[in-house]
Amino acid sequence: MEKSTQITKKDSNLLAQAYDLGSELPNLHSEAKPLPIDLSSSYWTPEQINESKRGFYQRIETATYVDEKTGEAIELPCIIFVAQNEEGNVTTIRNGSKRLVAAIEEAVNDGRITEGMPLLITYLGEQKNKTNSYKSARWSVKPLIVR
Repeated sequence: MEKSTQITKKDSNLLAQAYDLGSELPNLHSEAKPLPIDLSSSYWTPEQINESKRGFYQRIETATYVDEKTGEAIELPCIIFVAQNEEGNVTTIRNGSKRLVAAIEEAVNDGRITEGMPLLITYLGEQKNKTNSYKSARWSVKPLIVR
């Protein structure tokens, strides 16, 4: 029988579990099980048009990246969301596309997106900018209804 990899409400309450390091600690080898969520994040760069992620919106957070061409550190606002695959496994994903961040930030400010809201984020390809010769990624952000 295969173990479920989905986080249950009971499991999610355990994410806040912490211990006083000065007291007796549980044995993590015999008394602990890992939850099916990876707290480290990875940067999502879609490779194909219509590539999408389903997940729960967390926040917009500024991350520091090193520009590969100049070597200088740049601050990049990124959306952070907990992505979920078809099996229910979850990972933390971030993306700093200016158009995606702006669309989500506007929806958050308007109250249309809140923390924990399930979303379907789809990459629609690149489009030439009207104000310069560059291209920008286009996105679709749709709320999901859980039935």
